[in-house]
Amino acid sequence: MRMLLRTILAGVASCGALALVPADAQAQAKPALPAPAKAAPAPASVLVRVENPLAFARRDEVIALSWAALVSRMPTLSPSAVRAVDTVSGVEYAVQVVKSEQDPKFDSLLVQLDLQPSETRVIRIEGQAPRVPPKRRVFAGHIDERDDLAWESDRVAFRTYGVGLAKVEPLVSSGMDVWTKRTRDLIVEKWYAKGHDDYHKDTGEGADFFDVGTSLGAGGTAVWRDGRMDKSRNFSGWRVMANGPIRAVFELRYEPWTSGAVTVTETKRISLDAGSNVNRNESVFTFTGVDSIAYVTGVVKRAGIVGSTSRANSWAWLSGWGPVSPKGGGHGELGTAVLLPRERLLDWKETGDHYLAVATARPGVPVVHYFGAGWTASGDFADVRAWWTYLDDVARRLAAPVRTMLVPASGE
Repeated sequence: MRMLLRTILAGVASCGALALVPADAQAQAKPALPAPAKAAPAPASVLVRVENPLAFARRDEVIALSWAALVSRMPTLSPSAVRAVDTVSGVEYAVQVVKSEQDPKFDSLLVQLDLQPSETRVIRIEGQAPRVPPKRRVFAGHIDERDDLAWESDRVAFRTYGVGLAKVEPLVSSGMDVWTKRTRDLIVEKWYAKGHDDYHKDTGEGADFFDVGTSLGAGGTAVWRDGRMDKSRNFSGWRVMANGPIRAVFELRYEPWTSGAVTVTETKRISLDAGSNVNRNESVFTFTGVDSIAYVTGVVKRAGIVGSTSRANSWAWLSGWGPVSPKGGGHGELGTAVLLPRERLLDWKETGDHYLAVATARPGVPVVHYFGAGWTASGDFADVRAWWTYLDDVARRLAAPVRTMLVPASGE
């Protein structure tokens, strides 16, 4: 040990004098290293600009924001903790997250709000649960004992039939049935629980006064060939994709049927929003051997019904209006209608039992129309002119959708 110490000291002496510095001073003398850069915190909210391009008010407007786009700005955003707030008034809007494992492009955040004429407002999407859960105003469900698919908004209800209905009654129909309501409450499950005979009688909430039978009802579809309809049978498969509180979405699948030498299948995706009397119907027809087929959508005639059409907007509409069947105490007048893009409309047709709109479809390419109904006893439509005005407003809203844009974050 002594030998080693002398060697070290000798080495030091050969290098000259050595100034001893305390250890803590050595540390202070070292140049400071820059602190590691901190990651920018994820934003707590995203601002969205909402613009109404029309010079009239839009009540119960539903906007769909891309869920992927929101998550890219707020990575911690969760379907169980998201709300939409007005940046000026602080009012919280009803929201609904729609997600689909089969179709990720379908994933969206729905926000429902009222917009004044030509209004622009900014809403804030926050990663927190709503202060008060929004009231459920739509429903869609499968009625197992009958194989019906029934759905409703707070304004009107509908149903259509599956192949399993044959176990209960021998009705072969792909038509759309209408249940007239005069309550804002959801009634489908309640009315089914009352039983078939009872929901055909109005005890204060409305009733099923509409006789769809084997017809298209209010907005069904059929292949159009040589001046006649070739209709599918009852749906063979179904899937509810979203069930409120502000939008219900479901799919129906139909087994192949023949139209002349062509075999056709159809898949429908139907959606209905809170506050609305009309459904969005997206149909995909598949077939081979021809490039396209003619198809129709329309409404069935009833006793005393009068048909009307309009091409005044880029979405044309066809409607039937007339008295409700008096069976079961039916009362008031009922309008049924379909709307489709004017550029796709080939012709209007009237047969002995239907008013029809004719269009074409290509295999595998979605085609869209809207269908719905309105009843005077609901309090929403005083007469046929009020119904026509409503259809005109729907057509204009479809032609000029609300514009939305995520406001760039600072630094973008």
